[in-house]
Amino acid sequence: MTLSIDQFRAALLDSHQRAGLGIALTDADAQLVVADPASSQTWYGYWISIGAPHETPAAAQQPHLDAEPFLPFAPPGQSFAAPTAMYGVDSHSGTLPFPAAHPTGSATPAAAGMTAVIEPGPSGVFDAAPPRRRKNVGLWVTLAIVGVLILAVAGTTVYAFVTARHWDKVDVPAQAATTHSEQYETGRYDVTMDTVNPCAVGQDWTECTDTMARQYELACAGVELTESAVPTCEQYSSAIAEMKRQDGDGYYVESLGDYGHLSRTPEIGTREVSNNDARPAITHRAVCYLGFIGECR
Repeated sequence: MTLSIDQFRAALLDSHQRAGLGIALTDADAQLVVADPASSQTWYGYWISIGAPHETPAAAQQPHLDAEPFLPFAPPGQSFAAPTAMYGVDSHSGTLPFPAAHPTGSATPAAAGMTAVIEPGPSGVFDAAPPRRRKNVGLWVTLAIVGVLILAVAGTTVYAFVTARHWDKVDVPAQAATTHSEQYETGRYDVTMDTVNPCAVGQDWTECTDTMARQYELACAGVELTESAVPTCEQYSSAIAEMKRQDGDGYYVESLGDYGHLSRTPEIGTREVSNNDARPAITHRAVCYLGFIGECR
């Protein structure tokens, strides 16, 4: 016949009888369930709902459990609702509803949607598989990719600085100085001769010769002459030399020749003079990384 609540609680304290009842609790958990009336009532109702056997199998007929599966229980002083009906396995019907195993091992009923899977153990009995831990493979892959990218960026940065090319970039080109024209004395002299003879008719020949010699001295002697002045002065000098050769006592000027007065003027040249407004080029030190980053030519 079906066990009473008191017999059920007593059977929970024996591991072999507890296994025969289809209740998977450790000895420590079973003692906590028995100590809490509300928990005992809940597990008793659960045992009735799964089809309780009419008699407790003898201890000798109970399968030996190598590892007691852990199922939740209510701690002393607390009660919980009826265990959620999830499907496990027992030796009678092949599938029986068991309370879901809580991942932390606390004595609370399983939340809806979580199951304790009972699988055959190495000894041939059914053991509760421990909750599987979900490995964060995606996180490790992401971290590995990020690490590779960081190393790649660091390596590229170092290479860019090592191979950087520096050069002077012209911002504003150099400006040459402008000039203006100005006149200046070259240091040479032009000599011209007019048509007015410095002598007079009837004048003493020697006196006339001396007058022409003074004209030559004032205009042609002791200075650098221009190309056009040289032949004028040479002809004048030759005429003076000829007059001196022809001179004699009592000679006078009978007629005037073609020679006139000489005049000397400085030669004026034209030249370009700088305005002193030259400007140097404005540059700055440019740098080019990897041939295309920065200021590259």
